[in-house]
Amino acid sequence: MRPRIDPQDADDFAVTPAGQVYAQEIKESLNGILADRPPPNVHRTIANHPTLLPAMQPLLTHVAGDILPPREREIVILRTAWRSQAPYIWAHHHAAGLFVGLSETEIARVASEDATDWAPFEAVLLQAVDELHTQSALSDDTWKQLAERYSEEQILELLALAGVYKTLAFILNSCLVSVDSWMERPALLPADPGRTASGRHARRRDSLAGPGADTWNRRIVLQTDTGLSQLTPTAAHQDPPLHEILVRYPDLLSTAVNGRHEVNSPLLLIRRNSTDIMPDTDGYSFSATHLFADSRGIPILVEVVEPHDTWNAHSALAKILDYAGSGARHWPLHILQRSLEYTAQLQNSTGESLLAEMGYTVDEGSFLRTLESNLALGRLRMVIVASHFPPEFNLALRFLGQQLRSAEVYGVELRRYSDGAHAAFIPRVVT
Repeated sequence: MRPRIDPQDADDFAVTPAGQVYAQEIKESLNGILADRPPPNVHRTIANHPTLLPAMQPLLTHVAGDILPPREREIVILRTAWRSQAPYIWAHHHAAGLFVGLSETEIARVASEDATDWAPFEAVLLQAVDELHTQSALSDDTWKQLAERYSEEQILELLALAGVYKTLAFILNSCLVSVDSWMERPALLPADPGRTASGRHARRRDSLAGPGADTWNRRIVLQTDTGLSQLTPTAAHQDPPLHEILVRYPDLLSTAVNGRHEVNSPLLLIRRNSTDIMPDTDGYSFSATHLFADSRGIPILVEVVEPHDTWNAHSALAKILDYAGSGARHWPLHILQRSLEYTAQLQNSTGESLLAEMGYTVDEGSFLRTLESNLALGRLRMVIVASHFPPEFNLALRFLGQQLRSAEVYGVELRRYSDGAHAAFIPRVVT
């Protein structure tokens, strides 16, 4: 996606006062590990405002200092990046977090509402960022817990740090600033399942409101070479099966997903049912019918109920919940890699080529590591696909949707419309 404001040319930036200050400061920060890199896009973008970057640069340098312990500073920045959904900040500070001693697992857990595995004070830091994000103020309890360890100077530093990176998120996200091309294997930003309100997952329900929410449009008109023809709902045929339709045309599923999550990206098929398509010689069973992923590395488990299946949607829901709650947490990276390679071979392609064809701007290794982390954290979507859901199933989905936090569950009715000579499959989200 093209930036709304192009970064200044690196040579032009280097001769500006702000560029010269940056060059000097970068030699002294992070042991000079960025000294041989071109000036980053964030600086060269802000430099289009002649006086803004010189005003901001001292503050950016200051909050990168040692008033807060480096590990705690990076936790605050990464949490702010996740809550702000700022991919540029996340990619750069994923690398910075590793540099100051955070592990890949810890960084993945920054993007989770589950704080049980954090040290108590680090959990307080995460809570502080969340409160600043949702309320623009710290609660009395959080302030008290911070003050047990931090001085007033450090608390003010924390507030400034979160605020500076929130400001950067405004600029970077709005200007569509891309991650610097010189970054090696940039980390993907995990999706925030929803904007939080009072610590709970806030979901949009506007698309479901009103008495007509579960009513299908029964007036679909198809234009052909011979004229117009009205399509009406018909019983779904077994040929082609629903799961084959999804494999060949995953946009039927991604349209439903994107409509809820406002993410305009196609879905990549990682693996089909092992008993159908991939021999299970590694000891890892895969019980869901399909595993897809979106461009952010969010796994999407898809269970398909064909019209001829003797089991029903409730059984499919139980099956996919069981898998998400146990099996997904034990999927190692090499199995994901093997699955994608096998899927790519069936298309005479490679994993890297599939990512590139779908417009995913990340290498295969980074993508699969993000997918593995999201599976381990239970940050995923579960989708039941069928030609028809009974009303009581919709109620079960709605209840689960209200209770789940990092995971989401919903159904997609893929209904067949026909005029006898032509047919169309129309998806509808049920949640």
